[in-house]
Amino acid sequence: MNRRPVRSSRWFWMAVLALPLWAGVAQGQPKIGLPDLLAVELPEGVAELAPGDPPLRELLASAAGEGRRVTADLRRKLGVGAARVTWSVWAGEPEVGTPLATRAATVFVLPHGMTPAGVSADENATAGNNAVHIARDAAGRAHMVWIDGGRPGAKGGPMYRRGGADGHFESPPFMFAEGVPADWNAYPGLFVSGENIDVVWQGGGRAWTRRLSPGAGGLVWGPARDTGAKSDGRDVGPAIASDGKMVHVVTPSGVYAFSADGGQTWRTEQVPVPPGQTPKTASLALDSAGTATVVFSSVVATPKNGATEGTGGYWQLRIVQRLLDGRWVGAADALGEFPVWGEPLPRQDILADWVRVGVDRFRGLHLTWHGTATSHLYANDHAYYAYKPSGSGWRQPVTLFPPNPGLGIKFSFAPGLTVDGERAFATVFYDVFAGERWGGFDAVAVPLYDGAPVGAPLPVSQFVRGAIDKKTPEFALSTRFPAAAPSLYRGADGRTWLDLLETLVPMGVPDAAKLIVWHRVDVGAVAKR
Repeated sequence: MNRRPVRSSRWFWMAVLALPLWAGVAQGQPKIGLPDLLAVELPEGVAELAPGDPPLRELLASAAGEGRRVTADLRRKLGVGAARVTWSVWAGEPEVGTPLATRAATVFVLPHGMTPAGVSADENATAGNNAVHIARDAAGRAHMVWIDGGRPGAKGGPMYRRGGADGHFESPPFMFAEGVPADWNAYPGLFVSGENIDVVWQGGGRAWTRRLSPGAGGLVWGPARDTGAKSDGRDVGPAIASDGKMVHVVTPSGVYAFSADGGQTWRTEQVPVPPGQTPKTASLALDSAGTATVVFSSVVATPKNGATEGTGGYWQLRIVQRLLDGRWVGAADALGEFPVWGEPLPRQDILADWVRVGVDRFRGLHLTWHGTATSHLYANDHAYYAYKPSGSGWRQPVTLFPPNPGLGIKFSFAPGLTVDGERAFATVFYDVFAGERWGGFDAVAVPLYDGAPVGAPLPVSQFVRGAIDKKTPEFALSTRFPAAAPSLYRGADGRTWLDLLETLVPMGVPDAAKLIVWHRVDVGAVAKR
């Protein structure tokens, strides 16, 4: 049984009921076509955009009216926020007489550093806690993947896009599973190794891979490869890691696949799972010796969904390593030495889920997850982190973002993980309430060193809290599963960036698509400590 953070289902049905692309015009009238992505980023150092300023000018002018002139009614400058815009299509000269048809939609202006990359109707589009969704190559280019699914009239599938070191895109969104199976829950992941970019996704109940590598005319896609590994995660997909030649995949079905020839041919093995347990989510990391560390959430006893008190649910975090010679070693409950994560008492749920594992340059292990060791109740999660130095045992797990009733913060979910030397950053998204009313999710990045948080969390996305404070519900962009890059990026300008791929859900605009955003957070001051 897979689970999502609480209250997520309402946004699924909002997406199902969202207006089709050509909605809002009477039969026989010209149709006004709008771009899928109705969002722009402010240029660096700019606080507002006039309708005639790029990139807002290009967005407003991109409406199509079946060959007729189309105008937009926006006349004021826009800063960070949302604006309702009405486009009109005309029989002759614009603004003369009555328009043949109109169409209204919401345009979003995002701060500099948050670049709109694509859209989706899937609230889990960047569910990147278990697998990497964005990473830089040696040239500083950012490679990113997400799932575009659930949009009426649009073909869905796993999407890829590439950004340059300067923050501008080098390629349009590309559905890279063309011609082979890609399930509605394809949930892709990627890994960058040297000049090669390997991607993985679910299709036909199995994990598929594809490699992007240098060719005569630049980066070239190779053919899709069927790993043969069963992969049937409901709201999470497979993870992938590579050293350039040896490629490793682990699926939420508990299958490990490996290729010794750069992903051309594959073999599969079953990940060691205790009798009577069932894998649920899985993460993968490689160390400098080529050892693959697999950590997965394993169902011991299933909780009852919707209960007001615990029902005996129990999920362990299992860890096991596969050596280069093919031996599986060290299988254990990663949290077994900590009693609060042990088998639950009656009327308790002890659950650990959405795990992510990383390995540092000293072969220390970093682990993030969310679970119910404090609440003892399914779906009432808090985010956690634990650190295991090489040759030592696990340090005491720490809560990453404690509840704060005064700020309306109750629960936190699915922390992502970025490793930098022996330091780490955990990216956490969390509930934001206004009194008893739920507003959505905001996110922070928690700096970590030697097994514990250091300094204050860094704000990542704070749109919901800002919308509540400013009483602007139309700009409550709820962030779900901010997928963090596995490592920091240090640019030629000396600045240090944490790359994220976020799904932003417009809470006050039910007809708007969810925005996929490439977000660059400056963490230089913290990374130098």
